[in-house]
Amino acid sequence: MYLEQFSLKERPFSISPDPRFLFMSSRYREALAHLTYGVQDGGGFVLLTGEVGTGKTTVCRCLLQQLPENTCLAFVLNPKLSSLELLATICDELKVSYPENCDSLKILTDKLSEHLLDCYKKGLHVVVMIDEAQNLQTDVLEQIRLLTNLETNQKKLLQIILVGQPELQEKLAKRELRQLAQRVTARYHLQPLKLKETIAYIIHRMRIAGCNRSLFSLNSVEYLHAKTHGIPRLINTICDRALFAAAARRKARVDKPIMMQAVKEVLGEKQATIDTPQKNLPRWVKPAIAATAFLIVAAISFWLGGRGKSDNLPEQINLPVATSDDVQVTQTATDEFNNNLLERIMGAERWDYNGRLSFKNLLAFWQLEYSPLKDGDGCSYAASYGLKCHRGKGNWQDLRNFNRPALLKFNAGLQGNFWGVIKSIQGLEATIVLGDKESRLKLEEISSIWTGEYLFLWQAPEGYYGDIKMGDSGDVVAWLSQMLNRINQSDNSPQNRFGSELRLQLIEFQKQRGINADGIAGMQTILKINAELLIGIPLLVNSPQLAATQ
Repeated sequence: MYLEQFSLKERPFSISPDPRFLFMSSRYREALAHLTYGVQDGGGFVLLTGEVGTGKTTVCRCLLQQLPENTCLAFVLNPKLSSLELLATICDELKVSYPENCDSLKILTDKLSEHLLDCYKKGLHVVVMIDEAQNLQTDVLEQIRLLTNLETNQKKLLQIILVGQPELQEKLAKRELRQLAQRVTARYHLQPLKLKETIAYIIHRMRIAGCNRSLFSLNSVEYLHAKTHGIPRLINTICDRALFAAAARRKARVDKPIMMQAVKEVLGEKQATIDTPQKNLPRWVKPAIAATAFLIVAAISFWLGGRGKSDNLPEQINLPVATSDDVQVTQTATDEFNNNLLERIMGAERWDYNGRLSFKNLLAFWQLEYSPLKDGDGCSYAASYGLKCHRGKGNWQDLRNFNRPALLKFNAGLQGNFWGVIKSIQGLEATIVLGDKESRLKLEEISSIWTGEYLFLWQAPEGYYGDIKMGDSGDVVAWLSQMLNRINQSDNSPQNRFGSELRLQLIEFQKQRGINADGIAGMQTILKINAELLIGIPLLVNSPQLAATQ
């Protein structure tokens, strides 16, 4: 094996559907978002299709990792079953007992219905996922549709995810299956990778396996993409074979000849020798294409230099002047969003692309348990406990002033954006939480991937609907007066009307805390008051006074 020669912890191109290696291209993110939405919608069908080897099973396993603990899952891997056999398989997966040698659809359906009702009463969510669903017979699909009729007045008792090849969509388009097709609440067709995504895909898998240097020349990857058409499974198989060949030849990396041989061994002689139409072009065309490409690269380089980061092109693949096989994929520092940093903070944790897992961690700091699938929208759930969400875009000083743990949105280049939680700030360092992993980093390091977007929770006084100001009255004014009296250690009775005396008291507090002294109690003022007087509120900077001065 080649692991020792290339200093790898594990094989980077295994074809097993390990969610840790899932590269979140824009298409994969969309697929996962559609599946997640479909599952949260509760009941009916969710459909994921794609050509062989595009990563459907891997996306599904990634989804399954994000399902909350109150989810019961039946995973059907062999769909070439009769209606009776499929029902029995689902019962077996869900551990539903039924009579031995049962040959009655009614008995199995009744047993399953009883189990689903019991799960509903216990607050459990039941999901059936069927892989290779294009192999399901029409009568079996109809039987599956009938299962979604099991429901209460509030919700469906069963969620079904169908995963299959494009033929599945063709099958569902048949007239006899139109009732099932109408119950599909979310569907997505997974496309192969583009060239720039193939480059990032290879680098991503190498990084997860423990290697942060380039082991493939650029033209070898271009050749690979042309022959595989961006199908991840083929990319994995060929890259694994190419690394093995490079190790056998004592090569430091995979060049184009090695890649060509690997393609030939995996795809066969015929596929490997099929060239692009460019091969038969007139002699003058190739130099013209090369010159045009050079001008395009130069123009892009100039544009990037003037405009900064591009959202559409993989940056810094470091193309030397020479155009030989020595050209390497040495840096995608921006598109691969700083490999060393993410290796440290991510480890084996899964990516939180929608923020739900991070919201769970954020609410845990407030001593609240939250399940995204069960409890729904995080901000709505927090509001039921008297907490408000505040979203914004800013800098580190803004977060220090707010002084609350927050969700941060990070940019991961071609893999898109993901979320994490900033737990605390200590001087010029911060503690970041991603999944179950905490990392202490310099703020300048985090700045290289932080988009500036944040979301934090704060506790507003009862009856607060906006700024508390002169002329206001009621309980919220009495609360403000009482809090300021406590801070000033005054025995004065709370005021129910916001007058000039309370305004002067508030202005003095704002001056001492470095807040805009406008005599209006808005969110920033309330945050400062709560930080000093309320017990158990999580703070970003331990000392409220220090937060204002750092």
